[in-house]
Amino acid sequence: MKLKCPHCSKIYNIPDEKIPSNPNLKIKCLKCEGIISIKKDVYSETPEEVKIDIKIEEIIQKAKALPPISEVLAKARDILTDENRDIRDLAEVLEKDQAMTSRILKIANSAYYALKNPVSSVQQACIILGAEILLQMITLASTSKLLGKELKGYSISSGEVFLHSTGVAFASRLIALKTQPELSADAFSAGILHDAGKLLLDESLVEIKEYFVAKVSSGIKMHIAEKEIFGFDHTETGYEFLKKWNIPQKQLTAVRWHHEPSKSDSDVLAYIIHAANEIMEMEIDLNIADNQNLAPETLKILNLTFDDLESIREEAKIATEEVFHGFIS
Repeated sequence: MKLKCPHCSKIYNIPDEKIPSNPNLKIKCLKCEGIISIKKDVYSETPEEVKIDIKIEEIIQKAKALPPISEVLAKARDILTDENRDIRDLAEVLEKDQAMTSRILKIANSAYYALKNPVSSVQQACIILGAEILLQMITLASTSKLLGKELKGYSISSGEVFLHSTGVAFASRLIALKTQPELSADAFSAGILHDAGKLLLDESLVEIKEYFVAKVSSGIKMHIAEKEIFGFDHTETGYEFLKKWNIPQKQLTAVRWHHEPSKSDSDVLAYIIHAANEIMEMEIDLNIADNQNLAPETLKILNLTFDDLESIREEAKIATEEVFHGFIS
């Protein structure tokens, strides 16, 4: 059996005969001297399958290294949903965080927003862009550090994580504007956070990376492969993690069911995120109509055509590239 230290990630190979039949053994890690519980941290492994014996709660507990939701984003949501607050109140909050201000101005001045004159202050951005677009930018700036994390277990680079998440956010917003415009802000936020659970599962997948990648490469859907290994997938993990961020329930539901929207009680936002994720995962030269992973009822529920989705994919891809290049410049 393979035993992994939850503190420093060192792996120990322990002969099966050394493990009690009902393990309740704790040992001290030789590297960091942290306590390892065999019962909680064992990988049980056979030639046919690999399973990781860990609970969602433990995964979330280990995710302390991930940055928490930005205080600025939380305050921005509160201000923009309060009829008694003014957008200038938001500018005052933003100006207290210089790093956030810098990121927002970079995004605002990117090619995507095509401002005639570059904005040089948050006050200008608030006046010119309006509440929803500003919240969109704050969401991007607030999650950029989170989305900049390389996913070694998934073999996904940090750039790919950011580009896909941002692409799904833009595609989700565009779909919402065609379907239910009042959901556009929620769609953008849920879209950018839809894969947050992968950030938490990644560390546990690193040691079985080759097995996991081979499993997915064989044709097994990624979230199904995760469930076979952990007993749960990244949508469940993301749902539980984002609850601690006080993300609105409608966004949580969409994150939870973005691979299986039919299980969301026909929640429109779940179908929006599902469609956006599917079209942004495809190669740009492939026909969306051939996507076997798109839930068959999606177009009917969203009242869209394949041509609509193709147009949205192209627009979202351009938006993502323009924002990304402006952001890193």
